[in-house]
Amino acid sequence: MGRSGLTKSQVRTIRKQLQAEGRYPSVDAVRHALGDTGSKSTIHKYLKELAEEDADPAGGREATGRTLLTVVEQLADQLHLDAERRMRALLEERDQQLREKERELAELRRTVAALSARVQMLEEDAVPALPRPGRFSDGFGAFDGMLLNSRGGGRDSSPFSMVRGAARSEGFDSGKAWPV
Repeated sequence: MGRSGLTKSQVRTIRKQLQAEGRYPSVDAVRHALGDTGSKSTIHKYLKELAEEDADPAGGREATGRTLLTVVEQLADQLHLDAERRMRALLEERDQQLREKERELAELRRTVAALSARVQMLEEDAVPALPRPGRFSDGFGAFDGMLLNSRGGGRDSSPFSMVRGAARSEGFDSGKAWPV
């Protein structure tokens, strides 16, 4: 039984498939698509004949347009994938920086709260308690109250009032020395 051999229509079909996929229909590509059958010289001969038949400028222009369209679509897909990867990386980096800044801000807020409490405590310790009228303070008893009332003529028996009263009774002149 003789070999059936390779036909021009088989090569034409494979050639069109490869071109539709955006691949160049080389002798090796056609032979591989045929299941590694057929002689390379026969495939080359048929490819050459088909190319001459397709020498029509309009047919070549369409094939070029399809090939270019396929290449452009592949490039666009690759660019979109690269852009999405880059965008995800940038968003992750931004989120990491935000988390870091939030930690720093929380630490600064704790520091400000601690310092505010410390300042308040120091201010409370630095301001002496002011004496209130009617309260006894250290030293001469209710000296502050007597001082306030000294011009009012109130009678009291504190050491201060006794000294004051003695000075008045002796007719003490402020320009003279104390009597001895």
